[in-house]
Amino acid sequence: MDASNARLVMRGVTKRFPGVLALDSVDFEVRAGEIHALVGGNGAGKSTLMAVASGALKPDSGQIEIAGRAITASSPTAARSEGLAIAFQHPALLPDLTVTENLMLSVPDRQRPRFSAATRWAADRLLPMGMPIDPTAAARTLTLAEKQAVEICGALACDPQIVILDEPTEPFMAAETARLFECIRQLAARGVAVVYISHRLPDVFALADRITVLRDGQTRGTFNRSEVTEQEIITRVAGREVTALFPDRGRDPGEPVLRVQHLTSERFTDVSVELARHEILGLAGVEGNGQREFIRALGGAAPGHGQVLVEDRPVNVSNPRRARRAGIVLMPQERHVEGVANVHSVRENLAVAAVERTARHGIIALDREDQLIGREIADLGVKLASPDVAVETLSGGNQQKVVLGRSLLSDPKVLLCDEPTQGIDVGVRSDIYHRLRATADDGVPVVVLSSDNVELAGLCDRVLVFSRGSVVAELVGDEITDEAITAASLTGSAANQADRGTSSADAPRQRWRSFLAGEQSPTLFLAAAVLALGVVGAAQNDRFLSSFNITSVLELLAPVLFLATGQLIVMLTGGIDLSVGPLSGTLVVVASFYVGADFPVGWWILGFVLMALLAGAVGLCNGALVRFAAVTPVVATLVAFMALQGLSLAMRDTPGGTIAQPVTDVLQARLGPVPWSVLAGAALVVALEFASRRRMTGLFLRGTGSDEQAAHKRGIPVGRVKVLAYVASALCTLLGGLLLAAQIGVGDPTAGTSYTLASITAVVLGGASIFGGRGSFLGVFFGVLLVQVTQNVAVFAGLSQAWQYWLPGLMALAATGLFAQAQRRTRLP
Repeated sequence: MDASNARLVMRGVTKRFPGVLALDSVDFEVRAGEIHALVGGNGAGKSTLMAVASGALKPDSGQIEIAGRAITASSPTAARSEGLAIAFQHPALLPDLTVTENLMLSVPDRQRPRFSAATRWAADRLLPMGMPIDPTAAARTLTLAEKQAVEICGALACDPQIVILDEPTEPFMAAETARLFECIRQLAARGVAVVYISHRLPDVFALADRITVLRDGQTRGTFNRSEVTEQEIITRVAGREVTALFPDRGRDPGEPVLRVQHLTSERFTDVSVELARHEILGLAGVEGNGQREFIRALGGAAPGHGQVLVEDRPVNVSNPRRARRAGIVLMPQERHVEGVANVHSVRENLAVAAVERTARHGIIALDREDQLIGREIADLGVKLASPDVAVETLSGGNQQKVVLGRSLLSDPKVLLCDEPTQGIDVGVRSDIYHRLRATADDGVPVVVLSSDNVELAGLCDRVLVFSRGSVVAELVGDEITDEAITAASLTGSAANQADRGTSSADAPRQRWRSFLAGEQSPTLFLAAAVLALGVVGAAQNDRFLSSFNITSVLELLAPVLFLATGQLIVMLTGGIDLSVGPLSGTLVVVASFYVGADFPVGWWILGFVLMALLAGAVGLCNGALVRFAAVTPVVATLVAFMALQGLSLAMRDTPGGTIAQPVTDVLQARLGPVPWSVLAGAALVVALEFASRRRMTGLFLRGTGSDEQAAHKRGIPVGRVKVLAYVASALCTLLGGLLLAAQIGVGDPTAGTSYTLASITAVVLGGASIFGGRGSFLGVFFGVLLVQVTQNVAVFAGLSQAWQYWLPGLMALAATGLFAQAQRRTRLP
């Protein structure tokens, strides 16, 4: 292969993180039509090197060339435009966006379809992996294997000249891995340069033309596949001889500890099994055949019904806490989601699992805690500077050891391990295998679910193979081989492929769940609630539906509608704007100085300009504090809240100044009983709802709040989006401030202070997430309407003013709880 045909060239690449030299003058190249494997231990620098190549990280020094062109501007968008695509080890999907929307963000602008054709386009782009993934499903509802498939399909959809696949097969079973290998070979045959990163050396030797080894941030050699052995690569990766990857199997399984009788759920049926005290039991099968749902149901993380006995005592495994209390501890597959709290220290992550062993009468014995944690870290061989470092600073292998340590410190009677070595190197795998065998030898039986048949064959005493939700084979002792597991896994696979989608009996239930979790479902519930309250109000008093009352309700609604709309724009990015209420009041005070009956029109125009400038300045200031000064949104906008309230009181300590009547007449004009301001607000809401779903600007907005790091990897300009969101919120508040000025007619320095909470209540009622990424502008409209109608009905019912505050608060609390429950149910298998 001609070395001059290099598609990606990296020379002298260096990257430092605080206290860590991640890459030390690394050289790397990949040629057209070549499959170049990059291997190394956890923390070796593989993912960092490829993050630099893809523009997700900026190197401290070094040169990068793509197709002979030097890359000077480091960004994912720039790399993608040059023909480089990457599928990250941890899928960079935006959980609150649909599969289709994620795929659209994965490709360059010129390759994106029209929104009207996007779903069909996405379905076509998902075909290479052959998995039945719904393009309209939210990414958060997918399994890890499905997320990885979408990540890979997103990279392939770019029609790249260079494609980087970082640990692509970790969540896949044999069938999915074989399909991916076929795709990779087809890419190479078309002249695409492929970088393949994996800890699975059999996969590397099955695919690669050349192999480069990284260790401790340095290149340890590049070899033609045919000129090197697997053992030589293992030695270079580990920096030492790894003589015994798997421990010897146990001889005496002992008496049964766990009995599972007729355990059943939607994804598996009538599974019965016994587990002996010194046994390691493996679970295998093609992904989606029920084995993962079974182990999660056994650990209380998924629904199931049947009988589970531990040491001959029936136990309740309806949730993880009850399962743990019974001695069944689950080590989950997705360590970053369920396994550890990344931002907390290793000490804190381990200590929380050992609290029952370290606390007495609610007080933790720190000496005992230090002793347990120190011993666990030493036994597992976790490499760290101090137990007080954050888990997110550790390599993937050491993070996985912390997850295992948490499980063991929970003092289990049965240990369930879902993909215990996923994404970690051969040296760490060996450490974990030996620790699991030692755990079983000590009398705690272990259940291991793995997509790596070689792992199951080397580690387990017995393997159950699942197909179509049932156990179709049981392999014992020497019967357990890679070939035997693969053959048994494919039993019934043809029929299974036809059945893997939603059955006709389950379809209505799945559609109902999807509706409940959809972002428009709160809107429909709110509309129904408004109608119901309308019936109640009309039954109480004939004047409730009078033109006067309707006009009054809508006029009170209009300012809040604009403020709540701005609030949602910010909340979609993961922020919050506490300053909207005082800003609207300050704008009213400014208007009272310039837009008065005694001033000429020129002064009115000047007043409107000053109001706009003030609103824009406040929005820019809030956005800059949040984005560039890294001040939390609550603190940044709380500072603005207090500053604006002080400014209002400094300008007018008592109400004064009169808003010109012609101005109020225009702002309060009506079409029948409906104010024009409400119609304008409704039009704005509809336009923003359309833009949030059918324009890239809307995807950028929602994507930023859904997952900021993933959004950056997808090429979303996160900083610009956040700043502009706060500016947009301030401009919406400007419109609300104008309407508020027309309503009260004077410069009241306390006007609008209650509108901050009102805007947040309306947004929450509309189904928005306070963490970002999810929300509906239509939901905001009906949320504001429901609050106003509720208060109006309370007045007609003769309730005290307190109830006018309590009722919206209770409704917001109920809406949040119901939506959270609906979200949880959509994640159930």
